[in-house]
Amino acid sequence: MALCHNRARFTPRVSRGEASYFCCHVMDYVVSFLSIEFGLCFTLFFIVYWSLCWSVRLQNVLLLAASYALVASFSFNSLYILLGYSALVYLLGLVGERYPGRRFSYLLVLLLVLGCFYLFKYQEFFVGGVQGALASAGLDVSLPVLEVLVPIGLSFYAFHSVSYLVSINRREMPLASPFDLALYLAFFPSLIAGPVNRASHMLAQIRTSGIREVLEPQRALGLIALAVVKLFFCSAWLASEWVDPVFETPGSYSPEQILLSVYGYSFLIYFNFSGYTNLVTGIALLLGFRLPENFNAPYAAHNLKEFWGRWHISLSLFIRDYVYIPLGGNRQGVWRGNLNMLLAMLVSGLWHGASINFIIWGALHGIGLALYKASTYILPQPMRWPGAGLAARLLTFHYVAFAWIFFRSASLDEAVDMLAGIGGLSLDGLFSSTGLLLLVSVLYVAVYPQLLVLLRQFFAATTRLPWQLYPIPLGLFVSLVIFASQSGVPGFIYASF
Repeated sequence: MALCHNRARFTPRVSRGEASYFCCHVMDYVVSFLSIEFGLCFTLFFIVYWSLCWSVRLQNVLLLAASYALVASFSFNSLYILLGYSALVYLLGLVGERYPGRRFSYLLVLLLVLGCFYLFKYQEFFVGGVQGALASAGLDVSLPVLEVLVPIGLSFYAFHSVSYLVSINRREMPLASPFDLALYLAFFPSLIAGPVNRASHMLAQIRTSGIREVLEPQRALGLIALAVVKLFFCSAWLASEWVDPVFETPGSYSPEQILLSVYGYSFLIYFNFSGYTNLVTGIALLLGFRLPENFNAPYAAHNLKEFWGRWHISLSLFIRDYVYIPLGGNRQGVWRGNLNMLLAMLVSGLWHGASINFIIWGALHGIGLALYKASTYILPQPMRWPGAGLAARLLTFHYVAFAWIFFRSASLDEAVDMLAGIGGLSLDGLFSSTGLLLLVSVLYVAVYPQLLVLLRQFFAATTRLPWQLYPIPLGLFVSLVIFASQSGVPGFIYASF
């Protein structure tokens, strides 16, 4: 697999804004699971993998070798870091098993994760902040910054390690063998951009005593086909036509076009990330593994709390269980609960990248969640007047879209330029051709739940067909979508994190 995957440079599809997420060193390449090379390689791997179906142990050995080969194909330094990190996690697991529930055990886990994040992702951001603060006080100090490459998958296998070590400390599961732990941390379908796997769920599948089998082959192939549509067609087209040109030079576009690009990015990041999730979920099913659900119609949410129950579900649950609840949750009153919620969302923002924009994005969601919680005290029951549900969904969507401006912009100045441009909206502009596209976008959000029902019914109907009939029509369909889409291999936005 090391020689077969495609290394696609960051293009406008993973634009300057996304590429700037790395603070220590910009990731110049992103492994693509959508390249022809990877497809051919995975087909060969799939054949060899299932020829070993009589031995789960040998299948696991092949999985680990493939996962390490994929990491090494990005850079050998990434592989060395992953190996060293896995060894440290195993040692900390031994400590947690010997001294379960001790405060120093949790402190060691925290030091490991925060130390790695600081060294590889946040060093330049924090050092720059300290130097800026000193400079404002009249002290010109140059602090050292190590030039390091951000190892691929760090943000996800670090979170996986937290799930494992906390579970060991809580005696929720037995200690894993070094091999099983290594595979859990390196499992290639979820290594690059998630989802965030819980240790108890994933390790149970790794060390199963039974014989593995392909899980739901019709659904797996259908998810892969759906991913191709979302990534090659929807995400790539939105990026090139609506989003990237406007975010690069907002001053060259009208207020209506800027607002349209914000709508476009809201759809783009959903299609891109959910498409990637569909892809790796399908791949995992073909290998006999189930990954956690990561999306459930997020733009059908009526409020921010519901949105975070539908968007990046595995990360939302992780932040809740390992950040919000340990901070005290809502056990210490309303104000402390809101503060804990804000801190948890700030952590979520900072996890996405070391920049003020991500911190603002996290703060906006934290404040929005606090305001929603306050509104439930004022209006304990949802409003029942006609159209209330639609109004709530549109309000939630626009708040989320507003926050996406900071998430997507390469700098705070660019985000301010986008907001200033939108501030120039006029009635005349809204009655233009661009205004018509804005109306279509809003209508799409309005009828989104109904479209989703139809899509799920269609998907359920297709999965009832014999899986042997799938490859030829799906192959023709996927080829048609790729032919009709933008040229090149689309990148995964969340691979940048």
